[in-house]
Amino acid sequence: MEATMEKKNIELERLQGVLSRYCLSLTKSRAEAEDLSQDTWVKAMDSAQLPEHANPEAYLLRIARNTWIDRVRRQSTHSRMMDSIRSLAEHQAMTQESRIGTELIMQALLTFLSPLQRTVFLLRDVIGYSAQETALRLGLTTGAVKAALHRARAALPPIRQAVEAGTLPAPKDEGLREVLRTLAIAYEGGDIDAMLTLVQQGDLEPAPALAVLQSRRVRAASNQAPRGRSVPSMQLAS
Repeated sequence: MEATMEKKNIELERLQGVLSRYCLSLTKSRAEAEDLSQDTWVKAMDSAQLPEHANPEAYLLRIARNTWIDRVRRQSTHSRMMDSIRSLAEHQAMTQESRIGTELIMQALLTFLSPLQRTVFLLRDVIGYSAQETALRLGLTTGAVKAALHRARAALPPIRQAVEAGTLPAPKDEGLREVLRTLAIAYEGGDIDAMLTLVQQGDLEPAPALAVLQSRRVRAASNQAPRGRSVPSMQLAS
């Protein structure tokens, strides 16, 4: 038993060494490499696939690479997101412009788009995934992804009009208000997984959506929660 545990510990140390060097080669920064390594381990342990994977090293490096790509995408589109929020919520009193504007846009997305359409829209047009990457993440064909994105983009003009005109009714259900607040916080914090967890749920069932998110966060926290992330971009142009 002790020999088996020692063997596992040696393998984990080896994997950590390989992962640390790879993260440093990606980020060129020791601080960012440590953060990326931590995020990678959290995602790997949360997926529960690492112990059974045929090639744990390749699995970890793939997670690290995809996580870094997501982070770079979010950082590169931050200013565009802020411009979009301001232009779409310009009729609002902007003392709390980021949060108010974000909640308003999220409400419009929940109102006008189906769960699949808004999920694909966020992955493709906000986060910057390719059609193939989106299909792999959602377990769909690229054709289904393209069709959902086409429908989502077709709905953007009325979404933009509703936001600018302020015609969306204030949500009366506390559960829905909490979903919108949580979405805004996740969006501003760059928590893509939380955003996708919420928008994939039916908009008329906020309690289950929050329960799913809370369950995911509890699992992640048990593996040491990742540090702060950057913000993705939301484009609601036609």
